[in-house]
Amino acid sequence: MKEIKNQFSWSKSRDESFQACLRQYYFNYYGYWNGWLDDAPSRTRQIYILKNLKTRQMWAGEKVHQCIERTIKNLWRGIPILDVDQIISITINRMRADFRSSKAKHYLRRPKSCALFEHEYDLAVPDELWKEMAHDVEVCLRNFYRSEIFRGLKEIAPGHWLETEQFSHFVFEGVKIWVVMDCCFRSNSGITIIDWKTGKSTAEDNSIQLSCYALYILEKWGVDPTRIKVIEYNLSTDTQKDFLITRRNIEDIKGYIRGSLADMRSLLVDVEANIPKNESFFKPVEDKWISDGCNFRKICKGR
Repeated sequence: MKEIKNQFSWSKSRDESFQACLRQYYFNYYGYWNGWLDDAPSRTRQIYILKNLKTRQMWAGEKVHQCIERTIKNLWRGIPILDVDQIISITINRMRADFRSSKAKHYLRRPKSCALFEHEYDLAVPDELWKEMAHDVEVCLRNFYRSEIFRGLKEIAPGHWLETEQFSHFVFEGVKIWVVMDCCFRSNSGITIIDWKTGKSTAEDNSIQLSCYALYILEKWGVDPTRIKVIEYNLSTDTQKDFLITRRNIEDIKGYIRGSLADMRSLLVDVEANIPKNESFFKPVEDKWISDGCNFRKICKGR
């Protein structure tokens, strides 16, 4: 079997990890490597398992995204959409199965199965909060299936769909830049992107993420940024915000990515081979709010 190499690349999530804590960044992008192998060293294996942990909020948001992704792909292929009550029932039943598997810590033997942060760290989460999480998922899905946005999606011609929840990339100054758009299609004015939210977002988060989408579209399809429309739809509050991309946004994100890449490369001993400095160079953050919520806190020497 051909050896998989850890290639240097960039994404918004990678940048967020780098900004949050260098030790967390090291574990997320270097320390875990080959931890999936049967003969992996025990610490590497543990880092790999911890890397895949999700908080209950992340898990719930992922389930909502997966459900909508399936619906959009069915629209794309002309497959009839199930009744919303059936969709919710299937989703909640899958969540129950995930919950039981995670609580039993099956992920220790099957690392790709559901692994919840709360179970790994034996946090005392009241049953009411788990039920509230399931209720939030139901609210998000009901809001989506009765929304004007969903009605509009059903009218899109098959040939106008472009991408949904697809790991895609473009090359910027020799580096792969990864993006995942929730929903993207051609419209009369150019290209429309819809970004689902199940929680809060900040203006800075939006600026970086949406500008990355626009840069990807410009590189892949040659569409001028002024012909790109972005809709942020918050599923939990049933609210919508529309954004227009400018050429200035494109130049700004290019500058941001260049700076981020330079910072990341400064912690490599071999940029071409993507070999990092020793773990000790990646200092853990002292912010307790970040460290308490970090997947790797049980193995981090700084905690």
